[in-house]
Amino acid sequence: MSRNSLEAPIHASLVRPILLGGAERELVLINLLAIVVLLLGVGPHPITFLLAALLGSAGHSLLVIAARFDPQMWRVYARHLLYQPFYPALASFDSPLAPVHPFHRQSR
Repeated sequence: MSRNSLEAPIHASLVRPILLGGAERELVLINLLAIVVLLLGVGPHPITFLLAALLGSAGHSLLVIAARFDPQMWRVYARHLLYQPFYPALASFDSPLAPVHPFHRQSR
């Protein structure tokens, strides 16, 4: 088999999502920022350190679990919010724009 001259290998780094510690980079940075703000804003207190450790460990663990399901979850959600003014979720079963189901009886 000869290779087609138009084929070129695509490096995995071009299509792999950017993760930080197994979670989405933006969400990890937001989590880290919340921990720093908590520690610097409240001051040195044992409960503050405990809360920051809990937020760091449990928060990052939840972000890793979410990234296993969809590594680009945050970007998809942000795009969804961006498109909401253009495509509002207003469809109903009786909407004139909804596709007609073959077994749906039209009200007369």
